[in-house]
Amino acid sequence: MEFGVKELEEGGTYQVRVDAKNPKGEGIGKINDIVVFIRNAKARSGKTYTVKITKLHRTFAYAELLENSKYFIGNGSLIV
Repeated sequence: MEFGVKELEEGGTYQVRVDAKNPKGEGIGKINDIVVFIRNAKARSGKTYTVKITKLHRTFAYAELLENSKYFIGNGSLIV
Protein backbone atom coordinates (compact mmCIF):
# COMPACT_ATOMS: atom_id res chain seq x y z
CA MET A 1 0.00 0.00 0.00
CA GLU A 2 1.62 3.21 -1.21
CA PHE A 3 1.47 6.41 0.90
CA GLY A 4 -0.75 4.71 3.49
CA VAL A 5 -3.94 5.17 1.42
CA LYS A 6 -6.72 2.67 2.20
CA GLU A 7 -9.28 3.67 -0.43
CA LEU A 8 -9.46 6.28 -3.16
CA GLU A 9 -12.38 8.69 -3.26
CA GLU A 10 -13.46 11.21 -5.88
CA GLY A 11 -12.58 14.66 -4.59
CA GLY A 12 -9.90 13.28 -2.26
CA THR A 13 -6.34 14.63 -2.25
CA TYR A 14 -3.34 12.30 -2.42
CA GLN A 15 0.40 12.32 -2.97
CA VAL A 16 1.33 10.62 -6.25
CA ARG A 17 4.73 10.01 -7.78
CA VAL A 18 4.81 10.47 -11.55
CA ASP A 19 6.43 7.38 -13.08
CA ALA A 20 5.81 8.20 -16.75
CA LYS A 21 3.83 10.42 -19.06
CA ASN A 22 1.60 9.62 -21.98
CA PRO A 23 1.64 11.24 -25.46
CA LYS A 24 -1.07 13.70 -24.32
CA GLY A 25 1.31 15.05 -21.68
CA GLU A 26 -0.56 13.59 -18.73
CA GLY A 27 1.52 12.31 -15.85
CA ILE A 28 1.00 8.65 -14.95
CA GLY A 29 1.34 7.41 -11.39
CA LYS A 30 -0.12 4.73 -9.17
CA ILE A 31 -1.92 4.67 -5.83
CA ASN A 32 -2.36 1.16 -4.48
CA ASP A 33 -3.35 -0.82 -7.60
CA ILE A 34 -5.10 2.13 -9.27
CA VAL A 35 -3.35 3.86 -12.19
CA VAL A 36 -3.75 7.64 -11.95
CA PHE A 37 -3.64 9.93 -15.00
CA ILE A 38 -2.75 13.46 -13.89
CA ARG A 39 -3.91 16.23 -16.20
CA ASN A 40 -1.52 19.10 -16.94
CA ALA A 41 1.29 17.34 -15.11
CA LYS A 42 3.82 17.74 -17.88
CA ALA A 43 6.33 16.71 -15.31
CA ARG A 44 9.57 14.89 -14.97
CA SER A 45 9.39 11.27 -13.91
CA GLY A 46 10.14 10.56 -10.29
CA LYS A 47 8.60 13.75 -8.86
CA THR A 48 5.82 13.58 -6.26
CA TYR A 49 2.78 15.86 -6.48
CA THR A 50 -0.36 16.57 -4.51
CA VAL A 51 -3.38 15.78 -6.68
CA LYS A 52 -7.15 15.78 -6.42
CA ILE A 53 -9.04 12.78 -7.84
CA THR A 54 -11.63 14.05 -10.34
CA LYS A 55 -12.97 10.78 -11.78
CA LEU A 56 -12.59 7.30 -10.33
CA HIS A 57 -13.05 4.05 -12.24
CA ARG A 58 -12.49 0.48 -11.10
CA THR A 59 -8.87 0.18 -12.29
CA PHE A 60 -7.83 3.77 -13.05
CA ALA A 61 -8.54 7.37 -12.07
CA TYR A 62 -8.14 10.88 -13.42
CA ALA A 63 -6.68 13.62 -11.26
CA GLU A 64 -5.59 17.24 -11.48
CA LEU A 65 -2.74 19.01 -9.79
CA LEU A 66 -3.62 21.13 -6.82
CA GLU A 67 -2.77 24.80 -7.22
CA ASN A 68 0.06 24.65 -4.72
CA SER A 69 1.85 21.92 -6.68
CA LYS A 70 4.72 23.00 -8.91
CA TYR A 71 5.44 21.24 -12.16
CA PHE A 72 7.66 21.50 -15.20
CA ILE A 73 6.46 21.82 -18.77
CA GLY A 74 8.27 20.21 -21.68
CA ASN A 75 10.78 23.02 -22.21
CA GLY A 76 11.94 22.88 -18.58
CA SER A 77 10.07 25.97 -17.39
CA LEU A 78 8.74 25.85 -13.86
CA ILE A 79 5.02 26.53 -13.54
CA VAL A 80 3.79 27.65 -10.11
